[in-house]
Amino acid sequence: MNLIEAERLYENSVKILKMNQHENGGFYASPPGTRYPFIYPRDHSICIYGAVEAGLMNEARRGLEFILSSQKPLGEFSQRYDVDGNDASYKELQIDGNGLVLFVLGKYFKATGGSFYEEMADKAFIAKYWETVEKAVQFILMNKNEEVNLIHTINSIHEYPAYEHGFEIYANCACCAGIYAAVDMGKALGKDVSGWEEQADIIKKAILKRLYSPRRRSFVKCIRVKDRNSKPIGYDSFASLVHDIDAVEYAPAYFELISDYDIKVMSTSRRIHQELWDKEIGGLNRYPEHWGRNNGGYGPWCHFTCQLANHHTETNNQDMAELYLDWVVDMAHEYTLPEHISTIERFELWLEDYTNGKILRDSKVKLIEDIRAHPKWEDGLAYVTIPLIWPHAEFIISYKKYRDKFHPA
Repeated sequence: MNLIEAERLYENSVKILKMNQHENGGFYASPPGTRYPFIYPRDHSICIYGAVEAGLMNEARRGLEFILSSQKPLGEFSQRYDVDGNDASYKELQIDGNGLVLFVLGKYFKATGGSFYEEMADKAFIAKYWETVEKAVQFILMNKNEEVNLIHTINSIHEYPAYEHGFEIYANCACCAGIYAAVDMGKALGKDVSGWEEQADIIKKAILKRLYSPRRRSFVKCIRVKDRNSKPIGYDSFASLVHDIDAVEYAPAYFELISDYDIKVMSTSRRIHQELWDKEIGGLNRYPEHWGRNNGGYGPWCHFTCQLANHHTETNNQDMAELYLDWVVDMAHEYTLPEHISTIERFELWLEDYTNGKILRDSKVKLIEDIRAHPKWEDGLAYVTIPLIWPHAEFIISYKKYRDKFHPA
């Protein structure tokens, strides 16, 4: 692995995080003038996580202040916000945002000392927003189905209801981990959070039972159910299972619900690599090509490649960790990372399909122009939305874990 180039990408990723945080605290998904000049709780939360890992505690705190102050009355967080914290959503409920906000708040609290170094821990910050934490947990539990003990969502990480409407694995893991983080913070403040802890345990048990296929030896993507209150859910009009491979089936370990050495995670990560590692370009695709909706062309995503690099670092597989991280380093253009990468042929195939199907929205025109104008087009590659801030945060997280384990100072 080219450690010199990796260090340069790490250093520039830290700069990109700092440069793309608005003075109000929100992290842009992509810079103003590009495709996503908004604050999305999902992207924003991972940027906070990256800031914590990079030691940017002031930036992390400001990011938390922005999102915690933008909570809606019922306790949910919007799909996206403008820089002033106003709801700018255009899609429906994405409950993983609640879990992510709590999860990264817990990361911040732990980094300041948590329960281990109480004299250093930022308890005052947690106490200030404790009512927000309570409402966030309560909203998650409002969306829990008591028959299967899982959290219901309409959208999740891919914002793709066709494969995510129901009891989806990423949303459930994020929410479960978020509740556990709230439990840890509550205990540090002397709160009675025993009920939350019991609920988190119940949800975790359901994830490991209902969202894992022993015969496939893999976690599965989603139990499709239209109505979260269906009783019994087997008679719901959507009732079906999405068992296709998805990079986020690594979520139980990513959110630290189980060990990377757990056989469920080991076998799932092997399946992810076998089925989603791009045979032509390298890197991890997020889901199978036949799912469609491959904006800009089907191809690998830097942030999912970084997430799975964590697994190989955690399990001491240096060769595989380097395969994943070195690919990200190689794909960086001037030390910046795109949302994803495709070939020109796949890009043109996507464009043909969407044009013929009359589903090419006007908003995609600039996307197409930017892809064709990027210098990598001359190399036969379509770089989609560059820079996207999220993969820089994921690279900070995954490269730091790799460096601390295999190249400690």
